[in-house]
Amino acid sequence: MKILAAIHDLMFSSKVNAAARGKSIEWLKRGTKVTEQVRASKPDVLLIDLAAPQLDAVNAIREIKSGENKSVTVIGYVDHTREDVIEAARAAGCDQVLSKGEFARRLPELLEGI
Repeated sequence: MKILAAIHDLMFSSKVNAAARGKSIEWLKRGTKVTEQVRASKPDVLLIDLAAPQLDAVNAIREIKSGENKSVTVIGYVDHTREDVIEAARAAGCDQVLSKGEFARRLPELLEGI
């Protein structure tokens, strides 16, 4: 299984690396659009920071889920207070929208099945 992580926050990047335990994680290249890298690398799972403005996450999810890569499982996280982003991500087709805390807590479990 291929995992693409669109996460620029160093704290969460290190948590993902720790939880991955031997799984191969590809990191979004700086300056690359999420949709471009998904198209190029064809991951099975996309982990994405929904609040990172440079990622344009909601539009990226909408494009991914309506295109040739719609089978990609998208797991996004955002502050629990960002109800607007939570609803927009769900409407765009995000498979799981988690609060930052829940994402951090459940990360080993989320990656276990991958």
